[in-house]
Amino acid sequence: MYKFSIITPTLNRSKYLPRVYNSLCKQGITDFEWIIVDDGSTDNTKDTALSFEKLFEIKYLYKENAGKPSAMNYGIQNADSYISLSLDDDDILCPNTLKDAWEYFDMDTKTFKNNCVCLSGLSIYENGDIIGHKFPHDYYVSDHIRYVKNQNILGDKCDFFLTEIYRKFPFPLINNDRQIAPGIINIQVSFIYKILYINHVFQQKEFLEGGLSTQNYWYKNPFNSEYFYNVSSVPPFNLKLQIKNSAKYIFYARMNKKKNIFKNANNKNIFFLGLISYNIYTIKEYLCKFPFFKKILKPKSYNKNIT
Repeated sequence: MYKFSIITPTLNRSKYLPRVYNSLCKQGITDFEWIIVDDGSTDNTKDTALSFEKLFEIKYLYKENAGKPSAMNYGIQNADSYISLSLDDDDILCPNTLKDAWEYFDMDTKTFKNNCVCLSGLSIYENGDIIGHKFPHDYYVSDHIRYVKNQNILGDKCDFFLTEIYRKFPFPLINNDRQIAPGIINIQVSFIYKILYINHVFQQKEFLEGGLSTQNYWYKNPFNSEYFYNVSSVPPFNLKLQIKNSAKYIFYARMNKKKNIFKNANNKNIFFLGLISYNIYTIKEYLCKFPFFKKILKPKSYNKNIT
């Protein structure tokens, strides 16, 4: 069993894979596997993947195109490690990231320190700036809902999960929707387990053209969005977020022409507050069709790309 599985879903972006490979060659350890999941590419992704010198284990897996969540699930099914990391093909790991992350793993408990199932660190832009916010503490044990969402800590983070946790909480695949916010795993985990947060930079993200960050996956994947916000409408989310997420659940459920929206709501206690919020939003959207009201109201779209 390897220490790490680095899983890279990719689709017709073979030109970026050498960047990922070069960063993995600078990790200070070689006890890991790089799993490249080719999600139906028609370019030379396979040839590129097979051309790398095996300074560490490299697995190339091909599957019919079904989106990143499906590709991640497939990669996890083939992982043989204690810890797994999703590494997009337009991201790279900082030098010695795997060596540093391993220091937080406890071989006796097979968890991260303090019995945590995830180690969450920071990501940076190419210029070295931190993406979003640092954590309020340099070392803290909590969960994604109470510590990140309720405190509105923004920005992409680098999350190492126990491989068994990824298997326990696979990405949902609903009605052939091809994307879902990666934070769904963090949220589902938070109802049961703890996460270790540290202000350590692990990853550099590029946000290259064609990546998920440049797409509005909420509106394009309404069934997964409905699922995401329904899951996110319950405690320990604070009341404001429960109402907001309930309203967004109603928004996407109606978009999907669902029946029994109340019956299927995870949080029926605040459903009608969410419905009021949704109706206010709908009225604002209608009024903003008129120039006078548009200048005054400027409603925020429910499709805003927030994870």
